[in-house]
Amino acid sequence: MKLLYLLRISLVLILLGWTTLHAASAAGSNSSQLQPLAFLATHEWQAILPDSPQGQKMKIHSHCTWSSNGQAIRIFSEFITDGKARPYIDGLYAWDPQQKVIVFWYVDAQGGLTKGTVKMEGGTLMHEFEELSGDGKSAAYLAKITPHEDSWDNEIFARNSEGLKQIVKVRYEIMK
Repeated sequence: MKLLYLLRISLVLILLGWTTLHAASAAGSNSSQLQPLAFLATHEWQAILPDSPQGQKMKIHSHCTWSSNGQAIRIFSEFITDGKARPYIDGLYAWDPQQKVIVFWYVDAQGGLTKGTVKMEGGTLMHEFEELSGDGKSAAYLAKITPHEDSWDNEIFARNSEGLKQIVKVRYEIMK
């Protein structure tokens, strides 16, 4: 009985050690296909927004991390209004080996789904995406994310029958 107990404990410890070692080695090998987005996972970021019409101070706090297996980048963003946080989006970037492109999905706090692809053009990450609201209505957008040494710009354009119309441009800087 005691031998069986020791064998079980040994097996659990071996599995635990293997899992820890495997996770550590996997985390050390991040996907090379996601390298154009790797800068996102180097810092926490914030974008200062214009004050609301009511005079409230607003910003976006964004945090990205590599997944534990190194094959995806997780993103979490929240709005901060007068120091109070409220969820904005949670999402994931990954490599789609069939399409041979980076894909992404964001879910917003109201249950809307954003999905699209990312391609590098020059030094800019072109995010072509569709936003599906909770009621199923959709809208098409293009975001141009341009990394700089210690910041990045996010320009978002609505796509319609007349082409593209810029709706917002914000600069994300390293959070202090």
